[in-house]
Amino acid sequence: MDPVYDSSLDVHLKRIEGYMRGCGLLTVPRRPGALRAALAEFLAARVDRAVDDWVGLIGPALGIPPSDWADLRGAMREAMVRWVRHIANPDDVETYVYLRSHAHRAFISQFPPSRFLSGQMKMRQILVEYLQAEYREQPEILHALHALFQQEFEERMLHISDFFVEARERELREQEASYRKSIDNAPAAIFRVDNETGVVLDANLVAERILKTGRQHLIGVEMTELLPSGQRERAVRLLAEARSRGHASREDLLLRGADGELVPVFFNVGLIEYGHNHFFQVICVDVSDRRRLETQLIQSEKMAAIGQLAAGIAHEIRNPLGIITNALYDLGEIVDGGNPDVKEDLRIATEEMDRVQEIINNLLEFSRESRAELEEVDVNDLLRRTLQLMNKSLQNSDVRVITDFAPLRTCRANQNALRQIFLNLITNAVQAMPNGGELRLRTAPLVGGWVQLEFSDTGVGIPVEHLRDIFNPFFTTKAPGQGTGLGLSVVHSVVKRYNGDIQVRSQVNRGSTFTIEFPCNCAEPSFR
Repeated sequence: MDPVYDSSLDVHLKRIEGYMRGCGLLTVPRRPGALRAALAEFLAARVDRAVDDWVGLIGPALGIPPSDWADLRGAMREAMVRWVRHIANPDDVETYVYLRSHAHRAFISQFPPSRFLSGQMKMRQILVEYLQAEYREQPEILHALHALFQQEFEERMLHISDFFVEARERELREQEASYRKSIDNAPAAIFRVDNETGVVLDANLVAERILKTGRQHLIGVEMTELLPSGQRERAVRLLAEARSRGHASREDLLLRGADGELVPVFFNVGLIEYGHNHFFQVICVDVSDRRRLETQLIQSEKMAAIGQLAAGIAHEIRNPLGIITNALYDLGEIVDGGNPDVKEDLRIATEEMDRVQEIINNLLEFSRESRAELEEVDVNDLLRRTLQLMNKSLQNSDVRVITDFAPLRTCRANQNALRQIFLNLITNAVQAMPNGGELRLRTAPLVGGWVQLEFSDTGVGIPVEHLRDIFNPFFTTKAPGQGTGLGLSVVHSVVKRYNGDIQVRSQVNRGSTFTIEFPCNCAEPSFR
């Protein structure tokens, strides 16, 4: 691809012309004329010969493989033709458009400038020899042509030198920009700190975000001032350790944001030394999520332990409950059956004992491990029993339950897995309605032997920006102690394990609907 003219080249060309004019190096006017035409005609007639001589000398001298000489000859010939056109007409600057582009990006940019300049000097020597041989008997013409040639060559060398410097400066700027971008996008707050004074010299975008203040407000502040007062002495000792050992780190420090919020960080300090530069690079990794996950995992393990404890207690109280039930039966046989009050009290007591026994059975059934991966499950009945198990929680939360269960045949499924899904979704719905509300449960058969379940609440809803994260492990918007962030993750995992699908629709302050669809191999044939 041919290089594109850049208007910034005008500034460069005028600068070089100014230097040469100021130093008295422009002896021939920079406009077309007879002398320029004569030199251009002389050089154009000898370009091919000069290039051939040049390649034969430069190829071995610069270690260029003979297989590349043909390409080298073609490139040099084109360059010479462009230069000759510029000599004839200084307004034709195409030669410098190409030279600038090649110095920045092309093949010659991969080598030291001295390599390219050596080749240019050799071409000058060849062409001067041609001039001297042609005009040996005409010294005045030789002097005039040689003076113009020397002026044009010196101008060319100045341009080439600046082009190489430009290329290196551009490369350094790109490297600096790349370094700045990599630092700014690193997954940690990074500070450059003076190793003597402890003052912040620079900070990345993550540091700005964590501390909720701009980089310009961080520069010039002592690093220790970014920590709570009670931890500053630890930070001072950490920097002193890094100064003596080259590196140091701690896991128990906090950064204090502009709004006073404390962020737990892994604080890592490294001493950077090169040339006359000596500074600390401080990397602070935000461990808030890790701390939160650890807390939630501990809470989850506590809940599991409480569940096992509850199941154990339920199992232990079955025997005394059985004794009480038998005693009620015996009392019913002994006491005066003609007393309606006593009879009614015994009936109520017996019914309540039956209800307690059913609750215990549900609790034990929920806590036990399923002995079969797949078993015959009545989905509607399992939903009813789950609701019964949570009846007290629903009443205390002032949640009214409305069910719409369509007739379904039993499905082959893991009963405990389904019960876990139901329990988690119902619990989430209740927690989403802190002031009470309505919970709707609906089941329906689908074509192809699938079953659909809907859990709808009239709760606080889920913000749109959180919908994509709700099935991620440990993600929760609830206050500490009110959730582990595992409920919906477990639901999603179980549904996908059985080749099902789960979708959610939600509006803030209007409620949420979770829709589950899964294959039911035992569904009614008419439903297929």
